[in-house]
Amino acid sequence: MATGDVHFHNKFLFNLASGDIHLDTDTFRCYLLNGWTPNIDTNEYLSSIVANEIALSGYTAGGYTLQGKTLTEDDTNDRTAWDFDNPTWASIASGSISRAAIIHWTGTAATSTIVCNIEVSNSNGQSYTLTIPSGGILLIRQAA
Repeated sequence: MATGDVHFHNKFLFNLASGDIHLDTDTFRCYLLNGWTPNIDTNEYLSSIVANEIALSGYTAGGYTLQGKTLTEDDTNDRTAWDFDNPTWASIASGSISRAAIIHWTGTAATSTIVCNIEVSNSNGQSYTLTIPSGGILLIRQAA
């Protein structure tokens, strides 16, 4: 696994397929974490990982609310893409950050589903941006 790798959690995929999550209108947050070894099968809700949220100067606990969410139908490539603006923190102190987690925010940690985890690098004490893959973080397409 390498910096930038995205791993979707099974509970999110099930809730998305069930129609319980709406990528374009629901609230999503990005949390920065350290010391968490994710398990896409058993880590289902924010409550199971919130203890690993970083506590560095310049980072506000409770995550960054994602902005600019879009769903795009791509008939040329036969897929739908979900994208959002890159989360940016103006100035986070130098420190250890190992992962970011995108959360489907319901207002309660016990019911807020972990969407995915992303491997990230440490903060160097400056502006910190989580760069989302070009073309969207989630591509939904037909099986070959």
